[in-house]
Amino acid sequence: MTTTGHRGQQHELVDLAFDAMFIRTFHDRIITYWNEGAQHLYGWTRKEAVGRQPAALLASQYPIPLEQIERELEIKGRWEGEIIQRRKDGRTITVRARWGLQTDAAGEPQSILEINSDVSPERHAVDELSRSEERFSLLVSAVVDYAIFMLSLDGRVVSWNEGAQRIKGYSHDEAIGQHFSIFYRPEDVANGKPNRVLEQAIEHGRFEDEGWRVRKDGSQFWASVVVTALKDRGGVLRGFAKVTRDITDRRLAEQAREADRQREAAELRGDAERLAELERLKTEFLNLASHELRGPLAVVRGYNWLLRDNVLTIEDLPAITKVVEAKLTQMNLLVEQMLEAARLEAGKSNLNQTTFDLRDLVLEQAQTFASVSDEHSIEVVQRDGPVMVAADGARVGAVVANLIDNAIKYSPHTRDVKVRVDKKDGYAFVAVRDFGVGIASEHIHLLFKRFSRLPTEQNITTGGTGLGLFLCREIARRHGGDIEVESSPDHGSEFTLRLPAVG
Repeated sequence: MTTTGHRGQQHELVDLAFDAMFIRTFHDRIITYWNEGAQHLYGWTRKEAVGRQPAALLASQYPIPLEQIERELEIKGRWEGEIIQRRKDGRTITVRARWGLQTDAAGEPQSILEINSDVSPERHAVDELSRSEERFSLLVSAVVDYAIFMLSLDGRVVSWNEGAQRIKGYSHDEAIGQHFSIFYRPEDVANGKPNRVLEQAIEHGRFEDEGWRVRKDGSQFWASVVVTALKDRGGVLRGFAKVTRDITDRRLAEQAREADRQREAAELRGDAERLAELERLKTEFLNLASHELRGPLAVVRGYNWLLRDNVLTIEDLPAITKVVEAKLTQMNLLVEQMLEAARLEAGKSNLNQTTFDLRDLVLEQAQTFASVSDEHSIEVVQRDGPVMVAADGARVGAVVANLIDNAIKYSPHTRDVKVRVDKKDGYAFVAVRDFGVGIASEHIHLLFKRFSRLPTEQNITTGGTGLGLFLCREIARRHGGDIEVESSPDHGSEFTLRLPAVG
């Protein structure tokens, strides 16, 4: 009675347990006891469960054959493992089983106590995590635009995706175990950049960078890199995740755009400087031009006053006429230069081409200057046959006039000016030679610049606008020709106009 009462108290205590506990006989595997925890877990009442075999009642799927489990119980007296079972409502569950063997006085197996705990939620979570990790692994391995890999605490590669192989050139087997510094340039490795990357990732949780990286074949690419420090729930560092993207094309495009911006900025600065210089030169030119015009006008006005006031006699008129004609020629040349410069700048300088003998035009200009200058002798040397050109006669005449005028102005102490007309190698040319002050070699490049005057004492005291030779070369080049110069100080100069010859 006491034994029965004691056993009843034990059963009452076991019923209080949350785990499913039941007892079955060893040999015929019949359930003899079923606690409330088992009833709650499986849905079968004690009356429904007692007298039946657990394997049949619960459709148990053992990790190893049941006979093998029972042999282990006979040897060790206990067994632990996981079993997949089915509840009364048909739902499948996973239980963690802890079995113990009860023997009789002779040591023969008598019954088995099964204690099963429902671990379905944990196993479901593990399965989901496993599937998630598998999906993530598949996702990462399939990404080809990004190199995604893991690093150990000491910076060695522990995983490697297809994108990493494509971008960096190393196969999976070649990369695993390598220190990630192999992806950096030697100079970056020498100054400790890889270690600083990991230190920054540890300190801030992540590190972002753009810079040159090195492929297996030694070629370099511009990379966008993110390194993340990986810590567990306890905050313990476990390693690093590294994501790298090849953005060389974007980098080169940015550099090209930046180069374009700098070039445009430089061009704008150059344009601004040129405009400022042009404004300065124009101002100087206007001041100079007004001065150049005032001189001849003052002479003409002075003689006009003398004539009006009857100060001069009729005998003085030939000399006065010659002086006035010279001044008017000077003024006309200046005005023509100004107009031509304005037409060139406005893009309205159209050529009115006709075919004519260059000898006639040169002779006409030489006679004009000879008639107004008593101080110089202008000698014209021409070839016997015609020198035909297709050109704008008025503009070519202005060029020849300017060259003769310069020869006169810059040879104040000599009388001779020689003009030669000829043709050679398909070109007609007019060479104007003086024996005056000449030009230093370092000043030759200034001759044909707009509004440019040579920085010499002779030029400061000699009239001129600085437009003449600039216009002469522009007109010559618009005709497909050019102007050349040979000169040396104190030995005079020779300016040669070349134009395409006709016939």
